[in-house]
Amino acid sequence: MKETHIPDFSTADPAGIPENAPIDLSEGTRAATTTIKRGMQSAQSVDLQKLLAWCATITTGYTPNPVAEMQESTYYDYPVLKAPVWTWEIVWYFFMGGLAAGSYVIATIANLFGSPEDATVARVGYYTSLLAVLTCPPLLIKDLGRPEKFLNMLRMFKFKSPMSMGVWGLLGFSMFSGGTAIIQGARDGLLGRWWGARLLARLPQKLIALPGSLFAVFLGGYTGVLLAATSIPVWSRSKLLGAVFISSAFSTSTALISCILRLIGAPSKSLHKLERIEWANMCLEMLGLFGYLRASGRAAKALVGTEQGEQGRAFWSFIGGGLLLPWLLQGLLLMVGRQKPHGQQRHKRGGLGLLISALVLIGGYFLRKTIVDAGHASRNDARTTLWNARR
Repeated sequence: MKETHIPDFSTADPAGIPENAPIDLSEGTRAATTTIKRGMQSAQSVDLQKLLAWCATITTGYTPNPVAEMQESTYYDYPVLKAPVWTWEIVWYFFMGGLAAGSYVIATIANLFGSPEDATVARVGYYTSLLAVLTCPPLLIKDLGRPEKFLNMLRMFKFKSPMSMGVWGLLGFSMFSGGTAIIQGARDGLLGRWWGARLLARLPQKLIALPGSLFAVFLGGYTGVLLAATSIPVWSRSKLLGAVFISSAFSTSTALISCILRLIGAPSKSLHKLERIEWANMCLEMLGLFGYLRASGRAAKALVGTEQGEQGRAFWSFIGGGLLLPWLLQGLLLMVGRQKPHGQQRHKRGGLGLLISALVLIGGYFLRKTIVDAGHASRNDARTTLWNARR
């Protein structure tokens, strides 16, 4: 008779499976691992959400109260303002205009008050300013849609219109920027040795640069004033947006000039001066941003919040990676440089210096992008719009 094997269930678990029986855990393990990963990601997302909400409350002084806000009256929750029509062209126009303005002012400061070795800073600043401002009219015309609209804006001059003042300010600054760059090119021998180039080289560049710097400061800050003149709460609640833009213009342009000087091999003393100016400009920019957010309060939630359409994640990423981090790194470099013996060359720090400049430039662009994009979320918030209008 054939022997039949009967399994021993004396050591089986309650489910009736022997203790030593082989079990395929591949599917269960994968499912459990997936569940754990999702739980960890969810927990990290909640922690990040809480951190960003805490940052928003600290900077704006506003704590959301959904229950009380839902009781505020609206017109069927429909937006009461038209949506902003500005797209990527305006963001780049704001950014390039800030670079042009800041580079011109820094070049003029180096030209008027710098030492002979700072002539390289003035030279690079004037050339950079001209190249940056040349991109502004095409971007503005592209945003308007047709070139004749830009020409029509030059037919009149309205002192109370930020748009009209901005166009005329751009035109005036372009003339000064082009004039000083041409004089600089004649002095550098880029225009040849004929009599016209020698005549241009003798023109008083410093005298021309003084009124040009006034136009540069106007161009760097008027873009923020232009946004503040609208009815969008996140733009109009605080009057410090122009100051934020002009401080950002100085910090990004200093970073750009510093980056170029490192690539061409400028004197270390000039780079050290730019490092200190760049650190101070970033400090002023952070103070201006804090003042702007604090004055905006509830209206700033479209910029610092993390709800659908709000720009909080991108904005705080810019604050951390494009402003706070390079500010700390720049301060560290300045402290290390101060501890070195006098006269020692500090030109080996080019790699980290280039990284700092790149972070500042990227952060300056995303500052303008997040502020412009936040206008759409702010416009869609009917309750905040009416709250802002009542105050």
